[in-house]
Amino acid sequence: MSTIDTVSTVVHWAAWTLAIVSMADLICGFVHWLEDNYGREDTPIIGAAIIAPNRLHHTRPRAFITKTWRQSVNIQIMVSLVVLAVALWGGWFSWGLLLLVVLATNGNEVHKWSHRTRAENGRFITWLQNSAIVQTRRHHANHHRGLRNSHYCSITNWVNPILDKSGFWRGLEFCIYKMTGVLPRIEVTQS
Repeated sequence: MSTIDTVSTVVHWAAWTLAIVSMADLICGFVHWLEDNYGREDTPIIGAAIIAPNRLHHTRPRAFITKTWRQSVNIQIMVSLVVLAVALWGGWFSWGLLLLVVLATNGNEVHKWSHRTRAENGRFITWLQNSAIVQTRRHHANHHRGLRNSHYCSITNWVNPILDKSGFWRGLEFCIYKMTGVLPRIEVTQS
């Protein structure tokens, strides 16, 4: 393999990895956006398990950091196992899908890191945040200001600015309103 082929292969894999990380962040952000804007604590099945803890997190942002990894990802693991089983059965299992599922499954864990102190995170996670490999505490703090209607994605620092500046979330809300007449919940709190 020539140097050009090697560089081309590395660029190809790096681009795919970046796209997969971005897609995992978008998926986590989409779920977060749904929870924040359309979820209710009295929703059958998911209300008590998902919506109520999310709402508590908005009034007490550090409330969920005491959860273990397993408690933070239990629902995501079930969904991920179904996705992977279907992919295996359908013949479209790949390294990219596995990476996407692993990252999306751990989105809440990365989210927890942005609410913990440097001492609580330890050196490695703090290094990941300082290097902007994972979302920084400062970046995520933008979600907890004002109306809490931006910065839904919790894995990276680069997906939120694209979605927020393009009006992506407001566009989805407009489409939902036009199709159903349902407006997103507006959460007014102190920053």
